[in-house]
Amino acid sequence: MPCNQNFNQCFSGCSYPRPIFNCYRNLLSILNQSGNTIINPTIEGASTISEISSLQTVSSGGNVIPSLTFSQGSSISYDNFGTFTLINGRYLISYNLSGLISANGLNSYAIYLDGNIMTSSQSTSSGTIGSGASVSGSAFVQITAPTGAITIKNTNVNPQLINSGSITIQKLI
Repeated sequence: MPCNQNFNQCFSGCSYPRPIFNCYRNLLSILNQSGNTIINPTIEGASTISEISSLQTVSSGGNVIPSLTFSQGSSISYDNFGTFTLINGRYLISYNLSGLISANGLNSYAIYLDGNIMTSSQSTSSGTIGSGASVSGSAFVQITAPTGAITIKNTNVNPQLINSGSITIQKLI
C-alpha cells in the first residue's frame, strides 16, 4: 500500500534512490511534533508547437515565421515574427521544414540562439532547382541568462520557399 507521493512502500531498510517525501520522515515529524514536511518540488512543464501551413519565402538570413498552434506553460513566449523567448533552463528544440530547392541547388536552415548559429543544428539538402526537399534539425539549448532568443533562419545565400513544416520546443529542466 503506497504511503507517499512517490508511490513506493515503507521499507525498514535503505532503498535507493531514496524518496524525499517518505514514511520515515512523516514518522519523525509526528514524534518530534514538527510541522516541517519535505515535498518533492513541482516542475512546470513547458512546450510549444508551431507550424507552417502556407507558402512562405524566407530571405537569406531571415527568420522562418510559423504560426503558434500549441503552447503550455509560461517559460516560452512567441512574438509572431519568428522569435521564441525562453526563460532560464534546458530545452530541446527541433524543426522540420519542407519546401523547394533554391536557385543554387541548396536548401539550408539552422537554429540560432541570441543571434548566434548553433552549427550542430544546421541542416542542408541539395538537388535540382525547384524540386521538393525537406530538412530537419534539433539541438539541446541551455539558457543561463534570464532569457534567450531562439530563431530558425535561412542559412543559404538565396531566398528559399517553404510550404510546410513545424518547430517544437520543449523545456526539459
